Amino acid sequence: MNERPSDPDSNEPMTDELLSMLLRTALDHAEPVPAAAVDAAYAAFDMSALSEELAILAFDSLVVGAAVGTRATESEVRLLSFVNDHLTVDLELHADGRTIVGQLSPPTGSEVEAFQLLQAETADGTVIDVPTDEFGRFRVTVPVGAVRLRATGLLITPWITR
Repeated sequence: MNERPSDPDSNEPMTDELLSMLLRTALDHAEPVPAAAVDAAYAAFDMSALSEELAILAFDSLVVGAAVGTRATESEVRLLSFVNDHLTVDLELHADGRTIVGQLSPPTGSEVEAFQLLQAETADGTVIDVPTDEFGRFRVTVPVGAVRLRATGLLITPWITR
């Protein structure tokens, strides 16, 4: 009495795989998963290692300048340093609001290949590949507005602006 239902178009017994496929097809047709739910699921999966990658602000020349009473001008470069357990990234945000010059540390060792995966991401979702040299140095021009840097699997900065 342990028989499985048969496929109506076949004389062969229905396998678990076939039954699963038929059920999946019926459910997809009757009640499809909303695209927003699929996007949210992928985003949640991508965030699983975010706490390990998230870099904290270790230095900001605007904060230090305000503390000692210096005045910033538009021609100055804003200096920032972000750190986590994997990397340090030092940045110069130029007055044009678009140019970022920086360096990833450590520049040597097994992580140097990951430097080639450095990307700048803008608030509108645009991703710009950022090439680095053998010392971890880079220069990139981004659109005006918020940007964050990501070395995949190693570091992601918070959103930063000039």
